Amino acid sequence: MARLPSNAIPCRPAHLLYLAEGMRPDEQAQFLAVTGMDAFSVDAAAAYLIATADASQGFAITVLTDDNLPAAAGGFQPVAPGVWSAWMVGTTEGWAQQWRSLTKATLWLMDRVFETGAHRVQTCALTSREKAIEWFERSLGFKAEGVQRHFGIRGEDIAQFSRLRGE
Repeated sequence: MARLPSNAIPCRPAHLLYLAEGMRPDEQAQFLAVTGMDAFSVDAAAAYLIATADASQGFAITVLTDDNLPAAAGGFQPVAPGVWSAWMVGTTEGWAQQWRSLTKATLWLMDRVFETGAHRVQTCALTSREKAIEWFERSLGFKAEGVQRHFGIRGEDIAQFSRLRGE
């Protein structure tokens, strides 16, 4: 069972505003693809992330950098009975510095979600986000389920992943 890193704290709206301001370009592209917005807006991204964190029902955390700034925040929200969807946003510097803590915190969160009775957690990524996909599969144990071709608002392909309880 994964342990929660000491630099993981409850997710707060101020963290999400900070992370929206420093959102990585690949995450901005995915945000635009799934929301249908024409251009990236920090305010719109922050509002979307805050609403998503609110829907996460207590399964949202922030991992801090060595300077006590948000490296990344993420969580899981219910989308169907027993099915939870993952979300995460981070800065380039935060990921580079805290990827191990981010992995441990995400695995810890997944354990909590499965303890509540979930039988499936899922996530997605633009197929161009190769490093994110590698992290999902290698570090978090997600299995690829396929690609939704031209699912994004501008025709982007989006890969789907899941992990089942007990895997």
